[in-house]
Amino acid sequence: MKPALWYETKLALGWSAVLPALGLPIYAAITRWLFLTAPSGASAEMVMQTFVILLPLISAFSSAHLMTIEHEEGIIELRASYPEHPARLPLVRGMIALILLFGNTLVGLLAFHLIWGPLDAAAILPALPPALFLAGLSLLSGRLARSYWVAAGLALVYWFFELQTRGQVTQALFLFNPVWPKIGITTLNQALLFGVGLTFFLLNVLADGFRWKWHERRGAFGAR
Repeated sequence: MKPALWYETKLALGWSAVLPALGLPIYAAITRWLFLTAPSGASAEMVMQTFVILLPLISAFSSAHLMTIEHEEGIIELRASYPEHPARLPLVRGMIALILLFGNTLVGLLAFHLIWGPLDAAAILPALPPALFLAGLSLLSGRLARSYWVAAGLALVYWFFELQTRGQVTQALFLFNPVWPKIGITTLNQALLFGVGLTFFLLNVLADGFRWKWHERRGAFGAR
């Protein structure tokens, strides 16, 4: 018998998860075509800027559907009948969101290497905290709204808002601080984005766990 995680992964890896991964390869191909006379090899600054700006949105789009599958397929009642802890589903989907995040990163790195030539892979590290932040926000909002379009739309609006305001509102939580740095907050910015992003993932899991405990206590109270 195949493991349950295999079935979860197969269910989650639809076009909504796969198509966003083409964003970085397409961008790499377009920029190489536009700058045919540029020397071989993408600069570390170009790679960093590209991943910091695009990877968060790509990862958010890949994760937006993960907590809405049962609702949009009309099988939420069937899933609720499974003898499993309610926190299991968001935990597994959160793991898949992380796999998609790193998968998008690797696909982008491979595309840049094949299209542009040798590059410094370490240049993409500043993009990981903002990608975790926006993917977590997308995952959690998808669970709360039970709609892919709400989750994807919220991520897109937040991403575009940050591009337009350049951190004037979000300050230390500015998604694109590595590209347009605000003086004196670089380390804090990366730590906050990582921490808040991880919190989104944890809230997505714990919310249903708290609901499970509440039902257990209500059942115990009613049995008295």
